[in-house]
Amino acid sequence: MAKKKIAISHVIIIGIFAAAAALIAYGVLVKGLFRPVQRAETVKAFPFSEENSLKEWEEKIFRGRVVYRIEQNRPLSYVRATSKGTASALYYKMKLDARRKNPVISWKWNVNKFPAKKGPERLETQSEGDFAAHVYVIFPALFFTNSKVLEYVWAESLPEGQIGTSPYSNNIKLIVARSGANKEGKWYKEERDIAADYKKAFGVNPEYDIGAVAFMTNAEHTGTSADAMYDDIDLGYKE
Repeated sequence: MAKKKIAISHVIIIGIFAAAAALIAYGVLVKGLFRPVQRAETVKAFPFSEENSLKEWEEKIFRGRVVYRIEQNRPLSYVRATSKGTASALYYKMKLDARRKNPVISWKWNVNKFPAKKGPERLETQSEGDFAAHVYVIFPALFFTNSKVLEYVWAESLPEGQIGTSPYSNNIKLIVARSGANKEGKWYKEERDIAADYKKAFGVNPEYDIGAVAFMTNAEHTGTSADAMYDDIDLGYKE
């Protein structure tokens, strides 16, 4: 029963993000495999440079609360996420035209600790579906069950560029944006062409506009811990 409840909570990640974002979207606008993109316009940037930088983000708790906090180690300032057998996400409602324009997203991240898994790492699994770092782009539909989600993850051993379907919903596609144990503790910057990723993942161009972005660190399935950092999440349009 406990596993069933967890699965249901993950399925409604689409509904929670999409329902909130749809209020904005509806009525306004009814490394190899993926190449870097040239940004022409920034719509929203999150430098996480102030102590109250997370006030504009909302939290959705799935199983226990992940500790998200601003750390300022000058010249760096970033969000640190620590999960101890918990799963909660921070999301921000916004609007980006994904049907008539070319939206892009970039961010920086760093992983200190990956959740410990007993078996081989896989994308399409429920039992140990924990990742140290996720970044989500949500495409809300008027009927939330039709909403789509791109979920970028930092995997420990899976190859970069691998795409999988979430075990909780065919409408959530996981993309391995970064892979490796990061033993040197480096920061990495990701730049993603959202429409191109969407087409690779779903096989069609985006059917809906973007209504929210989110990020999460989780370790509830393995019952272990994970620690990651996020910075400079930027969204806009490419040339």
